[in-house]
Amino acid sequence: AAKGPTRRPRAAGARRAPPVTLDDPVVNLRRIAKQTVTKLGRLGVTTVRDLVYLFPHRHNDFANVRTISQLEPGLEQTVLVTVWEASETRHGPRRRSTQAVVGDETGNVRVVWFNQPWLVRTLRQGSEVVLSGKVNVFQGRLVFESPEYELVQGQEELVHTGRLVPVYPATEGLAQRTLRRTVKQAQDLGLSGVTEFLPDGMTHRLGLSSLRSAVAQAHYPDTEADWRAARRRLAFDELFMLQL
Repeated sequence: AAKGPTRRPRAAGARRAPPVTLDDPVVNLRRIAKQTVTKLGRLGVTTVRDLVYLFPHRHNDFANVRTISQLEPGLEQTVLVTVWEASETRHGPRRRSTQAVVGDETGNVRVVWFNQPWLVRTLRQGSEVVLSGKVNVFQGRLVFESPEYELVQGQEELVHTGRLVPVYPATEGLAQRTLRRTVKQAQDLGLSGVTEFLPDGMTHRLGLSSLRSAVAQAHYPDTEADWRAARRRLAFDELFMLQL
């Protein structure tokens, strides 16, 4: 009789990788390039804890999703669209870009990413994508110029679009997308290691968020009110430590 697929037994003595802790070096994170580790070092970031506490200095508000018919020139806006076509374009011997036509039930709009020709392989025809960025007018038509993008399929939580998106301290050669992805991974793996040090009675009496919630909401707040509550808690901690 035919047998179904069998699971390969784990090799004798093989062990799962130990969980990542806050004190682990950033190189222990998954899929992090050596160049990224070096560039993070310029920001004083060497451990997972440093990443978890690398708070953004502001957020872009990409939370309100519009239709294409609602787009307005000169504003930062977010749309959920389908990719109709994408192609690589050349501007001289060394400058290559990606252009795409995307649309929803209300219309279509053109998108261009300058000096990012590899996006042609990502933006496949028929895929759904969230775009966030500024819309400009070119030759009488609306155009997204180098917006943030995020494929919807298989994405449980949006990181770069469709929400209050963090903007972190920058260093040369380290893109915000890379920073957000790396900080998000550190937060997902290390947030459980953030322990409360204030008594429950004190946080309740002063109306303070828990430390773990404040750290999480400081990066990816659900609302502006959640961000303000997180900022208040973290500011309290800083002043409290200085006072001690």
